[in-house]
Amino acid sequence: MLGEALKGIREIQEGGQIKVSAGPEIEDVVTVVSDVIRRIMERGSSKSGFGEWFHKNSLRYSSDRAISHMTRAMQQIDGSVPSPDDSGEGILDHLERALVRAAFTYYKANHIARKGRIF
Repeated sequence: MLGEALKGIREIQEGGQIKVSAGPEIEDVVTVVSDVIRRIMERGSSKSGFGEWFHKNSLRYSSDRAISHMTRAMQQIDGSVPSPDDSGEGILDHLERALVRAAFTYYKANHIARKGRIF
């Protein structure tokens, strides 16, 4: 399935046309994203304990990590970096991590804003 998706992405990048079909329902997207965030957060990381991202990592760190993972995923999609890479992470792994880091960044920024602090 991923191979077909990559083929389609490469065709779009090269100016090819795709078949237009109805997009996913909003709830389907929300469910998938929510499931990814929950799974990644429950699994945790060897780099930090549960919840440490909120107190330990800065907004800059989380946003930099989101961008880094997104960049690596795009390099893998483009074929300039192998998938999986040297760390064993493939395209979907990097996209999931980018999503979670973006969620961390948003949550923390929203928390700061609600306390009335200005960026």
